Amino acid sequence: MATSAECERIAAFFKGDQFAGANGIRVVELRTGFARTEMTVEARHLNSVGILQGGALFTLADLAFAAASNSHGVVAVACQADVTWFKAVQSGKLTATAEEIARTHKLSTCLIRVTDEHEELVALFKGVAYIKGTPIG
Repeated sequence: MATSAECERIAAFFKGDQFAGANGIRVVELRTGFARTEMTVEARHLNSVGILQGGALFTLADLAFAAASNSHGVVAVACQADVTWFKAVQSGKLTATAEEIARTHKLSTCLIRVTDEHEELVALFKGVAYIKGTPIG
C-alpha cells in the first residue's frame, strides 16, 4: 500500500498529463487503488448536437483509471477500456471515481463511475491495465 507521500508524488505525476490538463480535467483525490477526477463542462467540451462529446467524458474517466491503476507506484498502461453512457450532459461539474476492483501480478481492473453535480450516474467505465512493473517517475 502506498504511503500518503507516495500518493501525493503520483498525483503530481499525473498533473503532467497534458491532454487532460488542456481539457480542464484534474486529479482531486488519490490513494492506493482509488482516484477521483473532476471537470467542469464548458462549450469546448460539447459536440455538434450540443451535448458532452464522448471523448471528453472518456478522458475524464480514463485519467481516474490511470491514477488508480498506477497508485501502487509502478507503471500500468491501459490494454482494454469500455464505457456506457446513461445520461446526456450539457453543463455542470462531472466527477469520475475510480476503484480498483481486482489486481494481479500483471493486471489491474478498475470500475469508474462518472456522476454529475447531483450525484446522478452519467456513465460507467471499466478499464483493464497491464502492470509493467517499472517505478513511476
